[in-house]
Amino acid sequence: MKITGINLVRRICRFEPKYQSEARSVGPLDAYEEYAFAAVRKNPRSANAAAAGTQTGLFVEITTDEGITGQYGTIESRAELLTIVDGLADHLIGRDPLENRMLWDILSRFDRHSRSGIMMMAISAVDIALWDLKGKILGLPVYKILGGGRPRLKPYISALGFSVEPEAAKKRALEIKAMGVNAQKWFFRYGPTDGATGLRKNLDLAFALREALGEDYELMFDCWMGWTVNYAQKIFPELEKVRPVWVEEVLRPHMTDAYRHLRSETSIPLSAGEHLYTRMEVNTYLKENIFSVMQSDPVWCGGITEALRIADLCEIYGVTFIPHGHALMPAMHVVASMPADTCPYCEYLLGIMDRKNAFFKMNLLGSDGHLALNDSPGLGEEIDEERLLSSEIIHSFEFYH
Repeated sequence: MKITGINLVRRICRFEPKYQSEARSVGPLDAYEEYAFAAVRKNPRSANAAAAGTQTGLFVEITTDEGITGQYGTIESRAELLTIVDGLADHLIGRDPLENRMLWDILSRFDRHSRSGIMMMAISAVDIALWDLKGKILGLPVYKILGGGRPRLKPYISALGFSVEPEAAKKRALEIKAMGVNAQKWFFRYGPTDGATGLRKNLDLAFALREALGEDYELMFDCWMGWTVNYAQKIFPELEKVRPVWVEEVLRPHMTDAYRHLRSETSIPLSAGEHLYTRMEVNTYLKENIFSVMQSDPVWCGGITEALRIADLCEIYGVTFIPHGHALMPAMHVVASMPADTCPYCEYLLGIMDRKNAFFKMNLLGSDGHLALNDSPGLGEEIDEERLLSSEIIHSFEFYH
């Protein structure tokens, strides 16, 4: 069997969002006043609601000469990414799709800059589509090919986009708890530019959630790279009383020395990793013993192939690996193939997954508060034809002859 082509497909489906955006997270651009005081910003984490009635998504498809197709979506739709996928096609056309780990290595070498950033995101999308294709060729779900046997997984719910006013947050948190979910992550809205008032509001949120959820409930917080060491030093002594399971992305990812300094001053476990690329970057932090939880995202770090390598590294270092949940199914297959004490959870971004999963038939979050993988070959993502309004190939890269 040979790979014959790569298509980029735009699909539009019917979609009515269950959740509306009520608040945004603090972020790195808040260092500048014109961004800090904006109620909503355009960025991938803003949790803006989709246009009422429809949802548009971009998918990558890999075709073969035997008519079997692997796909992954939705992917980032930036123009640069499309150009890079075009470049990757030259190294895939005519190859055996079952050799996907070797293909990953070839793609990671094809350009001097392919080790990170947008290029690695493009490689990640292709890698995930290749795993879907491999599963369909072999007639097995990806996690079974990986040797996994955990089809039922625990999620933690990320409450990005929901109101952080204490009473509203408490009400939402109790609704999530009632879904049978035993862990939640909330996003701090305020950072250094908001002064003492913002600091107090962050703590009010944390204490309100702890009061509502109980002392033993697993509660996490995310700063999305929006704080500084000095700000964290001011808030952490009080936040320690809430006993968070972790506080995520306090600083920007390249600030290794600052993270090391912060780690030495707090009992709060630190987590990060969604903005680190490949096991090489992750290993730098693992060697420094900075993070208690590593959160590499298969969609960005190098696909399922590289996420597995990172998970193995984390097991060696005794660090928990919980993939960031930009896309759910690739992360679920990785988690299902690892020991439960290394990968205890999948992240489920409640509002964002509502939008991203609009194209598929599956309802992953069950009434018992768990996530369930099915036995369908590949990723197990079947397009819901009843909701699909249109599907068109917008780019088709050269075919093997």
